[in-house]
Amino acid sequence: MKSGEVEQKEFNVNIPFEYRLGMIILKVNISGKAYDFLLDTGAPNVISKELAQKEGLNNIFEQKFGDSQGQTSDLGMIKLDKISIGGIDFLNTGAAIADLKQSKEVGCLEIDGFIGSNLMKNAVWKFDLQNQIITISNSAASLNIPESSKKIPFFTHITGTPIIDIALNDVKEKNVIVDLGSNGDISLSKKTFNKLVDTDPSISRTVSFGPSSSGLYGVGATDSIQHALISNISFGDVALKNVVVEFTNESSSTIGTNYFKNYNLIINWFEKEIILTKKKEYDNSSLSSYGFSIGNKDDRLIVGGILTNSSAAIKGLKINDIILKIDSENYGVLTTDHWCHIVENGLFNEEKSTITVIVLRQNKKLTFSLEKTKLL
Repeated sequence: MKSGEVEQKEFNVNIPFEYRLGMIILKVNISGKAYDFLLDTGAPNVISKELAQKEGLNNIFEQKFGDSQGQTSDLGMIKLDKISIGGIDFLNTGAAIADLKQSKEVGCLEIDGFIGSNLMKNAVWKFDLQNQIITISNSAASLNIPESSKKIPFFTHITGTPIIDIALNDVKEKNVIVDLGSNGDISLSKKTFNKLVDTDPSISRTVSFGPSSSGLYGVGATDSIQHALISNISFGDVALKNVVVEFTNESSSTIGTNYFKNYNLIINWFEKEIILTKKKEYDNSSLSSYGFSIGNKDDRLIVGGILTNSSAAIKGLKINDIILKIDSENYGVLTTDHWCHIVENGLFNEEKSTITVIVLRQNKKLTFSLEKTKLL
């Protein structure tokens, strides 16, 4: 994963991208053919089994890889002689071969692979996340950086993944991944949460039970997830106030695209520096919910998680209840397209103050009237 170079010595190109499930999808070119890849700073290059077979790429060796949920698998490793992005040719970069349909949620992206940090580290990348433009350059000098921009130093994993340190009130967490392959906000470790509560037992918090998200190998294990309102957060020149942070037992702590989309973002691997130019205020200062999250089990829509002290918890909704109906919308056997539509667009109108949910539990239909309440 250390190898790789760019064929062109001087370059500065702009390329468009699209969002799918809140994540960055861009066009790449391999052997003269265009493919859709997810841009993922939290991972190395990955290509689908289908693309590897199509290109006749055979394993050089196998290596154990973990996903964002801490699940691991042995993946075949190959070398990509050339992969082109916006006419820029990245040479001799490593990639893992993976089944990108193993996770239903990753399958919804309909991608052929990941562009990872082991490739990206050979250039300077600027992301205009509002206008959906990526600039790839050999130098930050051409990127017209405003003086008001905030700078964040980082270091890297062996794959080039950018890592930063974060301070929360008087507690520090090290090794937080800048993860553009996540559509989330700030997600940190339970060890940090425990230190925060030890320091200030009155900190505003709530807890949910269920998997926090999905990774390359599928949905994570059911666990408790802490949510807390943190009064002061800082990293580099950035200072935030009153931010809801998630704390989990997952293998890595991350800051995802839902935070960075409020800025123009530059990642300069040569200088080990992230530069943020604010476009709008980041606001994640409260948590309001009906109290449940969803999942897909055997192609049925289920209750995947429950927030304590919420309407769903108080009324008695339970994890693994099969959802038959929400208000006027019926849910039977889920097709892949229907599930992907739900993942992309959500399940209901978040502006409504109440919803009616009908579930099946042990062959009995149960009806719940749920209110959206502010939990933090």
